[in-house]
Amino acid sequence: MSNLDEISEKIKNHYDLYPLDFLTKEDEKNIEKIQGPFKQFTDRYISKNHKIVNIGCGPGRAEMFLTKYGYDITGVDVSKTTLKLAKKRAPKANFIIGDNSNLPFPDQSFDVVVSDGVIHHTVDPKKSFIENMRILKKGGFLYLGIYRKFSYYHIIYRYVGKPIRLIEKNFIGKYIINLTLIPLYYLVHFIKSGGTRKFLGAKNFFYDYIITPKASFISKKEILTWSSKVNLKLVEYISKYGNTQIFIFEKF
Repeated sequence: MSNLDEISEKIKNHYDLYPLDFLTKEDEKNIEKIQGPFKQFTDRYISKNHKIVNIGCGPGRAEMFLTKYGYDITGVDVSKTTLKLAKKRAPKANFIIGDNSNLPFPDQSFDVVVSDGVIHHTVDPKKSFIENMRILKKGGFLYLGIYRKFSYYHIIYRYVGKPIRLIEKNFIGKYIINLTLIPLYYLVHFIKSGGTRKFLGAKNFFYDYIITPKASFISKKEILTWSSKVNLKLVEYISKYGNTQIFIFEKF
């Protein structure tokens, strides 16, 4: 197994153990309220006759939202645990296990590709980006959410997270983290959420943001350079949404 294959396996195993699942029952009842800019994207660019794919779908948040309003959505994820959660939440959606860098679809299969907070967790973000574009039809739209370079989270992951990830690799270190850092992280999330964040949701956020085996931080300039090589036109750009920047592209 190559080094890249080993990293890919670590990423898959990580999200099998710690899927980014934080929804409460109240969130599930009002799923459209937590969609943020994705809801505006849906309203402006997606029609009921569009075929949509969500690459790195996670535990089914977008699928719950889109199937609620009758959209045709396929969710793809590398984690079987994650897909199991997604299928339970959105039984009307289609789901398939797949790797972002080698998607199991023919060229130009979908009218809309959603990649929200995903390719920065892959071994080769540029390769994943190009693969996402391979399956997008001409005239179709890409919704891309990706970590911003030189953001505060970039600094936290690189300099604060590195020793935490080293400590977490052994049993004692993991025990200390679960006894100290995660309860503190939960307390911060609990206060910020006005008392709605659950402990497990905060823990999953901690493992996604701090312990994840791979997190890349990419500038707007880099993304635009990639997009120019795969016939994409930037339609909208949100420079700051939490830890991410959001691009909406049209393929020509």
